[in-house]
Amino acid sequence: MAFKTVRNAVQIGRIGELLAQAIFEENGYKAARVNHEGFDLIIFDDEGDSYRVEVKAASARDGYNRRYSFMTSRGSKTKRMITTKDADIICYVALELRRCVIRCTSTITRKKTTIKVYEFEESESAMIAKALAEVRKRRC
Repeated sequence: MAFKTVRNAVQIGRIGELLAQAIFEENGYKAARVNHEGFDLIIFDDEGDSYRVEVKAASARDGYNRRYSFMTSRGSKTKRMITTKDADIICYVALELRRCVIRCTSTITRKKTTIKVYEFEESESAMIAKALAEVRKRRC
C-alpha cells in the first residue's frame, strides 16, 4: 500500500512539535525538542525521570464526522509501526484545534491511526497522567 506524500510536511511537523511542547510545559513538565531518530521531544517529571515523546500532527478531513489521520509508522520504503522501543508516549496534534491526544505508545495497533474530533476534547492533563502511569508501570 502506497502512502501519499504530504506537502509542507516539515512545517506541519515542526508546528505540531511546538504545540505539543507547549502543552507539556503548560502541564508542569520540562520539555525539550530533540533531533533524534524515533522521537521528537523529551519530557521530565518532577522526579527527574525522562520520557521520549513522538509527535504526529495532522489537519482534519472534511465531512460530517471530522477526524484526523496520523501516520503511526516509521521508514521511507518499508513502513513499520512505532513501538515502545522508539518512544514512550505518542502525542497526536490536531492543528486547527490546537489540541492534543496523548497516549502511551503501546496503544498503537496500526501503521495509520484515526482519531475523531471529540477525542481531542478530553483533558490533556488527564491524558498525560494516564500515559505516564502506563509507561511507569511498563518500566517496573
